[in-house]
Amino acid sequence: MTMRKGTLITVTGLLVALIATGATARESRLRALQAKLTANGNQATVVAPDVNQEFNTVADLRPVHFDVNRAAARGDDAPALEADAAWLRANPEHRVLIAGHADERGTNQYNMALGQRRAVWVRDQLVARGVPSDRISVMSFGEVRAMCRDKTQECFAGKRRADLLVARSLEPQKP
Repeated sequence: MTMRKGTLITVTGLLVALIATGATARESRLRALQAKLTANGNQATVVAPDVNQEFNTVADLRPVHFDVNRAAARGDDAPALEADAAWLRANPEHRVLIAGHADERGTNQYNMALGQRRAVWVRDQLVARGVPSDRISVMSFGEVRAMCRDKTQECFAGKRRADLLVARSLEPQKP
């Protein structure tokens, strides 16, 4: 593993940890570092950390799906967006991470950027539907966390999504 790749993995891991804790000052410094690394074209070499250690999927939150090379969701996913926004408004104690994904058609760098645009689009839609922006963080996995490996249209379609994950550290405590 090269030093640069090791640094990128560390930076990405720190980003996930900071998102979970909401450490805004450190988060902004880390974003600046991540932007510098991305400007050098290195972000695409990052192997994504296991976000499931920091975040949970919640059955009530559904993924949002996208058409090829699009950062705005498919029209038939409007009910999922509405339901996700309603759940987040009804559960204000939860922070959410929106993880954008892409299928593998395209370069790694393009897919990372597309996944990020998709996550940002979903965030903006949730904010427009009344979810406070300070509860939402976004990141991209690009093509790294594929749901399937088949080369079928159905598999490609499932990869073009944004997942909504709830921070474990802010889950309600059980009595």
